[in-house]
Amino acid sequence: MSVKEQIGSVVDKWFLYEPLIFNVYCTHKLEHNSDMSCSFRTGRRRIEYNPELLKDKSTEEIEQGLKNEVTRILLKHPYQRMPQNPNRSALTTASDVTINEHCYPDKNLKDAAYYNLENGLSYEEYYRKLRYICPDFNAMQENGDGKIQLEYKAAAEASELWDEDEEMADKVNLQIQKAQKTNQWGSVSGNFQETIMASIKIPMDYRRILSQFRASIISQRRKLTRMKTNRRYGFEFMGSQFEPKTHLLVAVDVSGSIDSDDLMHFFSIINRFFSYGVEVINVLAFDTEIKQEFELKKASKKIRITGRGGTDFQCVVDYYEAHPEFQGMIIFTDGYANVPKITKAKQMLWILTSKQEYDNAIQWIRDLRFGKATWIPSLKSS
Repeated sequence: MSVKEQIGSVVDKWFLYEPLIFNVYCTHKLEHNSDMSCSFRTGRRRIEYNPELLKDKSTEEIEQGLKNEVTRILLKHPYQRMPQNPNRSALTTASDVTINEHCYPDKNLKDAAYYNLENGLSYEEYYRKLRYICPDFNAMQENGDGKIQLEYKAAAEASELWDEDEEMADKVNLQIQKAQKTNQWGSVSGNFQETIMASIKIPMDYRRILSQFRASIISQRRKLTRMKTNRRYGFEFMGSQFEPKTHLLVAVDVSGSIDSDDLMHFFSIINRFFSYGVEVINVLAFDTEIKQEFELKKASKKIRITGRGGTDFQCVVDYYEAHPEFQGMIIFTDGYANVPKITKAKQMLWILTSKQEYDNAIQWIRDLRFGKATWIPSLKSS
């Protein structure tokens, strides 16, 4: 049989005996790719296979490789937010270790012990450690051990298509929920089921919180005026128009406890505000005092930040209260500092670096006037 026919026989078997794996497999398009260095890879809503690398493999070996790719999809590894400048060799390796540790053993996938790592970590935690262990293939020199280079090239290419795709993640989650509701798990073990279910626990939707905050500060631009007709009731009633600018103040905790990757991810999210009516973002970088002030008028990929001391929120709160031109302030922090004194009722959104930091800080934030909070899933959190 050809490799394509072998894959077809595997999928036929899944149709009969593995409803969850089959249904998730069907969310993707199967394509052959003889140019890649890995046997299988997943991403951008397709599963690719290299027939040249698989032609001497048994059907059982092909099934295991294909199952590993479907498992990655079940865990949403190819569709999570990517870290800034990811080490793609480490991404694939972290996924392999997670599958081996939490889902099922596979002799072809390395486990945590191989890298002298502890068991039971999340995929994100494994990546944080492995990015310092696995060479970044894109940064490797041409000379060196050819076998090692080939191994990491294959690992890097295996995650080359990975990129955030909430719609696909939702489709996969629907299949998981269907399996749970009907108890149609096939041969998926209890531990594997728990790992899958943990992957669909939806954290606080920080996008929704940010959207609401953005809408609230932009709405402050609208003012009543008789210079513009009310569309429904005419000149007898006041219409409204937007004032020319919305100013947003963003205070960024640059103390030593904040990870650089988290900072870059935060700015990538804030950059989206420019697409929704915010013309200017003023940034304060602070630790125990304000270290930098700068203005953003367009999305920026590279932002140089200085600081790295302790943390004191009062300096940025005082600045915000002293500048009435700002309609709102967002503070990005891990929350480890004394509670500031708030004297004015101005809109303020606290964004914490992880769920753990959010849980630690939420009570005192709720006690503040106009204090709201959310958290961004980061490489620190599972």
